[in-house]
Amino acid sequence: MTENLFKDEVVANQFNDYNDVLEQVLGYNFVLSILKSTQAKKILDCGCGPGKVSLRLANQLSADIVAVDESAKMIEIAKRERKHQQIDYKIVKKDNLDFISDNSVDGAIACYVFINNQSEQRILKIMREIYRTLRPNSHFIILDTNPNTTGVPFSTFQNGEPGKSYSYGEERVEKLNLDSQEKLILHDFNWPNRMYETNLKRAGFSEITVWYPKLEDFSAEQIQQIQQIEQEYHYKSWLNEKTQAPFILYQAIKK
Repeated sequence: MTENLFKDEVVANQFNDYNDVLEQVLGYNFVLSILKSTQAKKILDCGCGPGKVSLRLANQLSADIVAVDESAKMIEIAKRERKHQQIDYKIVKKDNLDFISDNSVDGAIACYVFINNQSEQRILKIMREIYRTLRPNSHFIILDTNPNTTGVPFSTFQNGEPGKSYSYGEERVEKLNLDSQEKLILHDFNWPNRMYETNLKRAGFSEITVWYPKLEDFSAEQIQQIQQIEQEYHYKSWLNEKTQAPFILYQAIKK
């Protein structure tokens, strides 16, 4: 099994420095909107990394966040740079969430977690653990890179090589553009839609919905929000995300 690169201190720090404006505009905003609508009071952030999403949730929702990651380096950065009274950062081992009781969480998210796992069996185990922790009628939200736009260059990253056809679960090279002009080279895996949908059902989830957000679909009000984000992130270099979706967003419910 490929070693998790995010356990490396240099990689963890570079990933922390990555300007995730694209993820914010076409990913995290949608995750936040769903969780707001459900009025979740306790949220699990599975694979929280350096805590960027957890902090956004804590700042905008009156919810307690349990933020877990298997990388001690990521949790160290999160505790140092994104400490918040509503967030409880924890290192998870062997994908076990045994410190969370059954049916005790109101919502769960996994952002860019499953694309970094080469084992479908492991992905199913994680989904089942998340299902166990969720209360009935709670939502599980997955945000990953879109397998249908592999090889397309977007403004802050490119996942896979242009023109290459990737097989089920095949390893891909992902290049993240850093502000220093260098690129952070990562390795993830090509999981098509059927992997998510099949394993969500196996884990027990139902009412599975998928979205492909792209900029051309935004309303006038959403465009104004983007302009505010551009100022905050000092960024305005949009590319193919105008007409193609860089990310895939799944919502599933535990009945």
